Amino acid sequence: MEKSLFQFIWKNSARYQVAILLVTLLSYPVSYILLDLPKKITNEAIQGSNFPVDFFGMQLGQIQYLAALCILFLVLVVVSNCIKLYLNVYKGRLGERMLRQLRFELFQRVLRFRLPHFKKVSSGEIIPMITAEVEDVGGFIGEAFALPAYQGGMLVVQVGFIFMQDPLLGLAAVSLYPVQGYIIPKLQKKVVRLSRQRVKNVRVIADKVGESISGISEIHGNDTSAWHSADLSSRLYRNFRIRFDIYNRKYFIKFVNNFMNQLTPFFFYFIGGYLVIKGELSIGALIAVIAAYKDLAGPWRELLTYYQMTADVSVKYQTVVENFDPPDLYEKQRLLDDEALAFSGPLAIDNLGLSGVGSGQEVHGVSLTIEPGKPTAISGVDGSGRAELLQMAAGLLSPTSGSVSVNQTSFESTAEATLGRQIAYVGGHLHVWTGTIRDNLFYGLRHRPQEKIEYEGSDLKKRQRQLKEAEMTLNPYFDLSARWEDLEQANVSSIHELEDKALELCNVAGFSRDLYLLGVETVIAKSYCEDPACEFVTSLLRARRAFSDKITDDAQLRNLVEFWDPKKFNQSANLAQNLFFASPKEHFMTIEHLPYDPQVSAFLKKSGMDEHLTEIGLKIATTMVELFADVSADSDLLNRYSFISREDLPEFDRIVKEHKGGLQNSRIKTADRARLIALALKLIPAKHRLGVLDEEMQEKIVASRAQFMEAVGRQNTRFEFFDPDTYLTTLSIEDNLVFGHARLDRRDARQKIQKILQEIVRDNDLIVPIRRAAFDYHVGIAGAKLSSHQRRLICLVRALLKNAHIYILDETASGLSAADKALREDLQKMMSEKVFLFGVSNDAVAEEFETAVHLENGRVIER
Repeated sequence: MEKSLFQFIWKNSARYQVAILLVTLLSYPVSYILLDLPKKITNEAIQGSNFPVDFFGMQLGQIQYLAALCILFLVLVVVSNCIKLYLNVYKGRLGERMLRQLRFELFQRVLRFRLPHFKKVSSGEIIPMITAEVEDVGGFIGEAFALPAYQGGMLVVQVGFIFMQDPLLGLAAVSLYPVQGYIIPKLQKKVVRLSRQRVKNVRVIADKVGESISGISEIHGNDTSAWHSADLSSRLYRNFRIRFDIYNRKYFIKFVNNFMNQLTPFFFYFIGGYLVIKGELSIGALIAVIAAYKDLAGPWRELLTYYQMTADVSVKYQTVVENFDPPDLYEKQRLLDDEALAFSGPLAIDNLGLSGVGSGQEVHGVSLTIEPGKPTAISGVDGSGRAELLQMAAGLLSPTSGSVSVNQTSFESTAEATLGRQIAYVGGHLHVWTGTIRDNLFYGLRHRPQEKIEYEGSDLKKRQRQLKEAEMTLNPYFDLSARWEDLEQANVSSIHELEDKALELCNVAGFSRDLYLLGVETVIAKSYCEDPACEFVTSLLRARRAFSDKITDDAQLRNLVEFWDPKKFNQSANLAQNLFFASPKEHFMTIEHLPYDPQVSAFLKKSGMDEHLTEIGLKIATTMVELFADVSADSDLLNRYSFISREDLPEFDRIVKEHKGGLQNSRIKTADRARLIALALKLIPAKHRLGVLDEEMQEKIVASRAQFMEAVGRQNTRFEFFDPDTYLTTLSIEDNLVFGHARLDRRDARQKIQKILQEIVRDNDLIVPIRRAAFDYHVGIAGAKLSSHQRRLICLVRALLKNAHIYILDETASGLSAADKALREDLQKMMSEKVFLFGVSNDAVAEEFETAVHLENGRVIER
């Protein structure tokens, strides 16, 4: 990267900066004429006497001449402001483009970091640098040349105008500039040093916060919250002291600048007044000079601000560059080269060594040759160098000596396009991407777009604009909307076949049962459900009816489920579901949000349910406050039996005290009413059993359903009404099959229901379709909704789908259970023509392989 900020700006935006400078030049004569016109209006049009006058070939009287000069002044004002508008918009757009380019280049450099570099710098430091720290750089890029050119030009124009009126006044106007130009840079140097300290300190704070988030379980498990709080507080205090020093110096600089700017008018009034009295200067000229000096303060102030901003932004840019320009960065071509070589033959590890990375992570002089079809186990405890050896064999870690190669092609000189497609690696540190199971399983096949989408109409224009911006900011042209899965690499011809293959591999990996359990929790996409050719939805509705018949026809099962019935109140569902008999389609529409929704609020008011729900909410709040007001904060009772959180309990305590006599004789605040209504809507009668809901109120709630449906319309876009003949796109597959709630007064109801569901699903041949539906299950942030075992199996299936030449698995299916042993046998059969390295810490497992290599302290001690 360019070491200097201005080098980066000029290299990437030179022609745009020149265009800005050319437009800036147009503003100079306009500004000069605008300064001169007031003098002409005053001296010639208002105080003049030789009329009529010649004005561009026309003879004008005094009034006409005054009007012509004023109209000319107005036109020039419009022209001047149009030039400013154009410059501001152009500068802003240029700044955002360069900011996009800079951020993308920094991210590309992150991708080029070698693995050991991530042990020196954390994500908590890298992320703020790419996002927050370069934000000011983007804003500055548009101003880099335009602001000094424009404001400097305005300064020269105005000073020149003052000199044209009187040289003495001109000298007075610029007399203090040399002093300011000397003092302010001296003061600014200390501010620059403090700014550099502040940037580094903020990075450390971000790193500490990120580390605390990732280690939150350790903090709670060891009662070290106070220590971490004190540590962060100390760093925040240091940041406060640095910023306080910066403010002191910044505002002192501003004080010096303002004082000197206000000192100059003293000379104007004194010298200018003297010249007017002596008759050597007209009053119009003096007024024009004072007006010009008033405008002169703006450009000078902007130039001083620009100087300060340049110093500050340059510091940020340089500190960012320092962290993104390590000496061992991978070559850029390694990432960009799209030509993938086809590997064949053995994997050769020749005198491989790794040092300087810490004790227990070193490798010394390992030489191996792994032939295709001869699975090899690499055994060794953690710290033996096993993990590092396998990472080097996968091309992820660069050796300090020796080489890894296939057919004499060294991995160090091989592009990522080849290594990433020909090598499949599953290591000890797993990563599951935020998204769906499908995204994660097919991730290893998404190298480049595999098709070109033909856009038309407005979509074509949007795409062309996107491509143009990508070209201007040196971003890639790849279309994210295209299909990225490389079907040829997976040896399939369609996405459907790819899904079939993924299902087969999930079965081999032992992930099928988990896939089914995740599948029944999956919410199917609306577009998928509305497809008339979708047999899956039809089968699910058939299974729903079969489940309903089985439950209702068997006396022993009849009390397991409370089905949705438009004419009955469901004791096992909350009041929101019972009242609206619908599920919201908008994800943000939680129960807390419902009372504030205009459509819902209007229905509640019109039906009178707002008063009933408010009374119910107040009764619930009163009971909760009485029961849990004195319960300690660390008690589990509140979480288990209350649906008011510890944080909200004081607020409901206040509401209860304010309305102790009931709601009849008191006016309730809108916010308090909304809280009470939301509280009432959370009530599940069969679970909470608070006795606040009698049969009469239940009948009113059931009767209100029709009113709500009429108010919003059955074919609305916001709510989906419960209908036994319709698949509900807002509910999971299991909720659709049950079409109701498991009775909460039966402890074993849910387990029995799931067992019956499995029978119904099996009878209707829905096992495989439900597993396929699980591909759309969202795994949460970095797979947070999955167990560690499920995450490992997903990573394994992802690797198997790649159909690579080299497979390297470390601590994957390495247990002694029968399932793991069977999986290892299946893997060896699948790798009959592949290079297969299996890392394991247990020597007994290693003996299952045809070849086994044992490592200790980074050295091979047994083959």
